[in-house]
Parts: sequence; C-alpha cells; structure tokens
Amino acid sequence: MKILFVSLGCDKNLVDTEMMLGELLRKGYEFTDDEAEADIVVVNTCCFIGDAKEESINALLEMAELRKEGQIKVLVAAGCLAQRYKEEIQTEIPEVDVIIGTTAIDKIVEAIDEVLDGNAQNHYEDINAKPFTGTERVVTTGGHFAYLKIAEGCDKHCTYCIIPKVRGNFRSVPMENIVEQAKKLVENGAKELILVAQETTLYGMD
Repeated sequence: MKILFVSLGCDKNLVDTEMMLGELLRKGYEFTDDEAEADIVVVNTCCFIGDAKEESINALLEMAELRKEGQIKVLVAAGCLAQRYKEEIQTEIPEVDVIIGTTAIDKIVEAIDEVLDGNAQNHYEDINAKPFTGTERVVTTGGHFAYLKIAEGCDKHCTYCIIPKVRGNFRSVPMENIVEQAKKLVENGAKELILVAQETTLYGMD
C-alpha cells in the first residue's frame, strides 16, 4: 500500500506531516509523490487564513474525486481545517474516510488500519493535550536542514485568530524531547535546525 501526503500550511504542520510519515514508515507503509500510484492519500490541512482554507478544501475535493472513482482506497483529512470543521467535512465531503485532529497525529496508523478493516473511526484528543513527541520522522526538506517544533498552541486568543481553537493553548515541548529530536536529525544529516514557534508572529511565543 502506497501513501501520498499532501502537506499544506505552516512549518509546524510540516513537522506534523513528517511525524506521521515516521509512524507509517515504522509500520512498513511505502510513500509516493504520484497520485496515480497512491492507494491512500492523507491531506494535512490548514485554515489559518481564507486562502489557506480554500486551498485545503480544494485539495480534499480533488482527492475525493479519486476516492469516488476508486483510484484510491483511503482518504484521510488531518490538520487544522480537519480539527475546526470536522462536521462540515463529514457532511460535505463524504468521500473522506477518516478525520484526525491536530492532537491525534500519533493515531495515523491506527486510523488507516481501521478504515482498511472496515471499521473507520475519527480520532481526536483534548485540544490542550501534550504535544506528540515522537522522534521517528521522515524529513521532507531535503536533509540539509530540518524544522524543530519547540511549542504548540497559543495563549493570546486574539479575536481575529483561529490558532487557539485548532491548536489549543500554549504548551512547550519537553526539553529532553527537543534535545533527542535534535540529535536524531543531526545524525541523519541535518546541518541546520530551524526552531519553530510560529514564524514571525507572536503566536507561540512564551
């Protein structure tokens, strides 16, 4: 079974994608960049701004057509749009087999296996759950540099910002896990580690 990942949004979302890829690799799944070869598609979505939301919806709709035609066997919606608009996705895009919330990315293998076994279940955790700290990652940035997520969520709760509703309140990744991840990334060839709180905004700053 070959899996295609469509990763949208910020660098934090990319780290989540790489962690999910790592979990799937451990279980023996193969990956592809060609949707014509894919048996399973995971769309890791974003909804930070209107354009990002539209891009994510269009990606899901495009893959839903392939699901409807039977070209792919499993379609997974993950990430921020999936967390925020899970009911709407289930209603409007029924071709999506399973939805994974932002704090349940460690359930990716279980979720796909359940669909293949005919027992699909959506996976969500408390929005303020501890950040997933798996160190098995498939780095997708070319290997010379990698992103290292040091925090999750935001306490600002600005009226114009969706982040706390999809990522929860601010939680730091435990220092020992950051060090462990950093060592493994360097061992695998990364020359530069870019710490991710949240790009150039106040989001993620303690």
